[in-house]
Formats: sequence, structure tokens, C-alpha cells
Amino acid sequence: MVIFNSSFMIEREREGEFLNWLRGEIAGLKGVAAMRVSAMREAGGVDYREAEGQTVAFQVEFERIEEARKWGREVFATLASRFEERFGPQALVFTSIFEEVG
Repeated sequence: MVIFNSSFMIEREREGEFLNWLRGEIAGLKGVAAMRVSAMREAGGVDYREAEGQTVAFQVEFERIEEARKWGREVFATLASRFEERFGPQALVFTSIFEEVG
């Protein structure tokens, strides 16, 4: 299994707004079987409510890395652009691809 991970970094006080927006965006995504949204609650022993920023991960599972790369180029790139338009410049998103090895 391969996981396409996108980490959205936003202003902490905009988490609710962002989650509502993201849910609306992913509701219409095509070709996605398994996905999850997770919000960071602690990093390095610091509670997220004490931090200036917040990170939310959106992960989608694929069978092969080629599928994940193609989905990233053809589908996720559009979502990322809309995110930056709405939440920037005080926000950013980065992606990574993980492969299950254990």
C-alpha cells in the first residue's frame, strides 16, 4: 500500500474553517477509495492550543506509487491551488508519499 500524504499548515484559529472547507473539497473527489483527515494535537510535548499554527493531514491510499503520483498531479494539484488561494499567504501545504513496509 502507498499513502499520498498532504500536510496543511494553517493559523490555529482557522482550523474549524479549514476543516469545513476541506470536507467540502474532498466530498467530490473521484478515484479515492480510502482516505483520512487527521489534526495534530501535540508536537514535541506542546499542545496544539498553545501553538501559533496547526497542521492537518489528508491521506489517500493507493495500490501503486504510480497511481499516487498521477493522482497528485491530476487531482490534488487543483485542490492545493484552491487551498493557497483561500488560506494563503499565512498557510502552506506540502506532500509526501509513503509506502507500507512492515
